[in-house]
Amino acid sequence: MDFFGLDIGSYSIKAVQLRKIQDKYQLVALGSAPSTSKGLASEAESDLTALAENIKKLHQEARVTTKNVISALPEDQVFTRVITLPKLSEEELTSALKWETEQYVPIPLSEVTLAHQVIGETTQDTRQKTEVLLVAAPNRLIDKLLKVLKTAGLNPVSLETEILAMSRSLVAPDSEATLLVDLGARATDIAIVEKGQVVFTRSISTAGEALTRAVAGALGLEAGQAEEYKKAYGVDPGKLEGKVSQAIEPILEVIVKEMEQAIQFYQQEKEKTVKRIVLTGGTAILPEVITLLAKKLTFETQIGDPFSRVVEDSLLAKMPKNDLPFYAVAVGLAMKEI
Repeated sequence: MDFFGLDIGSYSIKAVQLRKIQDKYQLVALGSAPSTSKGLASEAESDLTALAENIKKLHQEARVTTKNVISALPEDQVFTRVITLPKLSEEELTSALKWETEQYVPIPLSEVTLAHQVIGETTQDTRQKTEVLLVAAPNRLIDKLLKVLKTAGLNPVSLETEILAMSRSLVAPDSEATLLVDLGARATDIAIVEKGQVVFTRSISTAGEALTRAVAGALGLEAGQAEEYKKAYGVDPGKLEGKVSQAIEPILEVIVKEMEQAIQFYQQEKEKTVKRIVLTGGTAILPEVITLLAKKLTFETQIGDPFSRVVEDSLLAKMPKNDLPFYAVAVGLAMKEI
């Protein structure tokens, strides 16, 4: 089946269509368009209709050849957790997962859709255990996304979380343990990926918009101007007397602590070590951010390239290098095996 990946982000919408050729991918279509002011966070019918119109226009302008689409549920609006259970039958597992969901999902089970993926089996204290990636998505969010896609004239064939899509495009299937961090606008999503499997995941609200507010407050700027200063100067201490850097660093420190805790958790639980850190998202490409994070965390740190397994072509050649990370979710969706 031909399909394309569609990422409906906070500020922009990205579409990617790929064709698999052995262990590589050929780019069929690629494009981006502005999102609406609230995107999928809006409950207003007019906003969702406008969002659908933007998607429909992007589908046409990017010259996507199919209406079959796989899209992503925003990570900060779903509940994702890796849990360890005794080895159970499928029926027992389903029952246990419902009980586990009730423990940490703050809305009634009747209002969410559950999905799970068995990651693998381990032995703890001579007992066999099953590790499971559990996702609980609010039905309201799913219904809203499906309605937007159908209003845009598309045929939804699958939905998954952003972090699963990014892990597919940014971390090689045979890769050793990698800390994957999406420094987005409204949320920072953290995952540990080992041999193609997400074995830890967490989402926090400290992200790019918090950095912009910090710059605005410290320098007395309007939000739009603060955003431009943030993009221009990042955490470069040599720019603007280090004022932007001084405003941003305390916010980044919160994110660094979350990354450290994820690494420590993995080391304690698995008795293994994270080998490298892969960053993506708009905040990751701010001046000197990657240098700062690498220094604080003392791990090999790099910006992820979602097109590393895509055959180079004229479409990619024209794209500015700093734009590549923004397609991580859309590329991962387009790589999904169905």
